[in-house]
Amino acid sequence: MILLAYRHGLRATETCNITVENLDLEAGNIRCNRGKGSISNWQQLAEDEIKAIKVWMKKRPKTTNPCLFISRKGTPVSRSQFFKIFQNLAEKTGLASEKRHPHILKHSLGTHLANAGVPPQVIQNRLGHRNIQNTMVYMTISSGFVDKMVNAAMANGNVV
Repeated sequence: MILLAYRHGLRATETCNITVENLDLEAGNIRCNRGKGSISNWQQLAEDEIKAIKVWMKKRPKTTNPCLFISRKGTPVSRSQFFKIFQNLAEKTGLASEKRHPHILKHSLGTHLANAGVPPQVIQNRLGHRNIQNTMVYMTISSGFVDKMVNAAMANGNVV
């Protein structure tokens, strides 16, 4: 759950609402159904994500419920259950208490992509932002992005 939430910039509810039908493991894709007016889209799954999903599908409780993440009771994992799971893991790893909420995964992805020099439009698509201004927040807090863009401009001779 946490891997998919981070890699695809999903909110807790969006993660909990992933269904088996949202997956095409043969093609290596996941349908990210967004809430709050964001843009839903299909995204590529990485090999480790596909592997993790296949392992989970073997352990997943048997049910007719279409949700991917099912609790031991056979019901879909709720937003509050996901929050508790995340908080427990965050505490074990020493994450600061003010950052022990699942939405930090979406913010972390945006910041990591910006620091890696990924163009804002690509980050916008990955996070499902309808408005580029929501994405630009990650550019302003990313000194790595600024440094890479300045260095690239200088290397290309665009800046003297």
